[in-house]
Amino acid sequence: MPTKPLFRILLGAAAGLMLLRRKRRPSAGISIYPARKWSREASDEATRRYLMYIVMPVWSIVGFLDWLWHRQTKIETTSGMKESGMHLLMMAEAGAPILTGLSLEMNAGALALMGAGWLVHDLTVAWDVSYTSSRRPIYPREQHTHGYMQTIPFDIVAVLACLHPQQALALVGLGSEKADFKLRLRKPPIPLKDFAMIVACMGLMSGLPHLEEFWRCYRAQKTGRTGTEIPRCAQELYGS
Repeated sequence: MPTKPLFRILLGAAAGLMLLRRKRRPSAGISIYPARKWSREASDEATRRYLMYIVMPVWSIVGFLDWLWHRQTKIETTSGMKESGMHLLMMAEAGAPILTGLSLEMNAGALALMGAGWLVHDLTVAWDVSYTSSRRPIYPREQHTHGYMQTIPFDIVAVLACLHPQQALALVGLGSEKADFKLRLRKPPIPLKDFAMIVACMGLMSGLPHLEEFWRCYRAQKTGRTGTEIPRCAQELYGS
């Protein structure tokens, strides 16, 4: 092959490689942002799955155990309707952060709503314990059950705050972003079939048993049996 055509081929190949290299550099720099976006979306999806398929089913099972411990210690003839009403209230307060994390886009507004639910839940727990301790025995098995149930709202808020640090910092006036308090539904939404299945699981395992407990306490109060089996030792230790 003549030297001149060969030189032209080599020169053209070199020029093509240089052009490809120049094209790759900006694309590599631009791809950082889609990669970050993909990473955030993957983290959000993993968190959603963790809430739906681990936290909520386990919470339902623990809620059923809590109902069982109440039944064994005769809640209807000790602390009665007032404590049972607190249990229904705490279920709603703990469920709010979970449903918020599943259905809303995470920003300062959603985190504030979840944080408020956690705080109110903790205050209700303190109220429940202070009322119940002098009226009904709370055995270690029930105390451990309460320990798990009490931490759920805080754990969810903490995990989502770590995944969205700028909005979490903006909520307290720090960070580089402006706090966004507008509540928006997450996109894409949770599949309706999965959401219905989880809510049904929670309702059957924890919701219905606690409604039965409240009805049982109501019937005991109507017949004058509330407080008739309060342990004397509890009254002496904590005062009635």
